[in-house]
Amino acid sequence: MARTRRKRAPEHENHERWLVSYADFITLLFAFFTAMYAISSVNEGKYKIVSESLYRAFSPVDAQPMHIVEESEFVEKPARSMAEEFQNAFSTDYKEIVSAVKQIETDSKVAVIYEKNKVTIRLPDSLLFGVGGAKLMDSGLEMLDEVGRMLKRLPNSVRVEGHTDNIPIKTDSFPSNWELSGDRALNILKYFISEHSVEPRRLSATGFGEFRPVSSNNTASGRAKNRRVDILILGQGHDS
Repeated sequence: MARTRRKRAPEHENHERWLVSYADFITLLFAFFTAMYAISSVNEGKYKIVSESLYRAFSPVDAQPMHIVEESEFVEKPARSMAEEFQNAFSTDYKEIVSAVKQIETDSKVAVIYEKNKVTIRLPDSLLFGVGGAKLMDSGLEMLDEVGRMLKRLPNSVRVEGHTDNIPIKTDSFPSNWELSGDRALNILKYFISEHSVEPRRLSATGFGEFRPVSSNNTASGRAKNRRVDILILGQGHDS
């Protein structure tokens, strides 16, 4: 008797196969955002390891390890004190300079300005000169004598700077403020040499006219501050 074959039931098409692809997509998306979160929350220790590894991988064999900047290094370090800067610029004799300048600083008409590479003794023109003139007045010689005695015993280079306000001058002796400021500075320099034997090779004189004001020229008090002579004691390596 012939065996009859069973007919297979027809397979139904699976309409839910897309769920597999969708699940894979969701998994990948989850992995992506997890990685993004991990990047945004970098562990400092692991970051250093990875960074140094990458640096070595892309650098020559004998390259030095990359320096990873610590967070604490971003904190602004306090600037060195003026005393340290001053000492480095003026050698180990800086205490002598300070002591010498202090004797002059007691005069209320004189300003002493300490900076990194120089000390400026600021004298008003009214202490030294007549209006529109460059001849030294007797009333200012006592102060210049104090400065001259101090400069003689110091090894530093010295620059004498003359300054005026912006009011024009035009006389037979001084066609402009350039000449006036320059002659004033030069006369003080000559005084230091002739009266106090300060070494000429350490001295220089410059006239700046009205072009380096320290105050506004719009007021009488401001113009008075600008009419001045600055005597600069320079630090080592800053010749006149």
